[in-house]
Amino acid sequence: MGTAHEAFQEFQYPTPPSAIYPEDVITHHRAFIACRRSLRPSEEYREPTAQEWRDFLDHFELRKVALGVCARDFGTPCVHEHACIRCPALRPDAAQMPRLQEIHAKLGDRLSEAKEQGWLGEVAAIEASLAAAEQKLTTMRDVAARHTTVHLGMPDFRSSAGRLDLEL
Repeated sequence: MGTAHEAFQEFQYPTPPSAIYPEDVITHHRAFIACRRSLRPSEEYREPTAQEWRDFLDHFELRKVALGVCARDFGTPCVHEHACIRCPALRPDAAQMPRLQEIHAKLGDRLSEAKEQGWLGEVAAIEASLAAAEQKLTTMRDVAARHTTVHLGMPDFRSSAGRLDLEL
């Protein structure tokens, strides 16, 4: 094999790939950002007051719910009237899976009662909640499966450390 250029030609690259990002793209992006900032009111680029900062932090404290964390945007109200199980903004906590399984089972009982009583509106609402609970349980299982810990043991470097004194 010859030069790197010849190696790339072998893989049918018309020119060798370059790891350098084009300067003009960076320049245009920076100009775009500067233009966007110039269009926004300058008072938006100030330090927040102590009260604004407390409100911001409180917003995230109020997002902690029994099944996980609500990820709705700062300053937005809960449009689902705190029906968190149905809300797509709920980020479920895998540790709360037993709680959600209990809720799911109770929803099944409520669904049976609603069907027996002929409460069709309630049936539809419970079915929506059941579907959402099943989706959240699937998400929790996926998260739990991805975050399992594998113990790899403690590496032993003594044989490869190249010690001069073998008695240590």
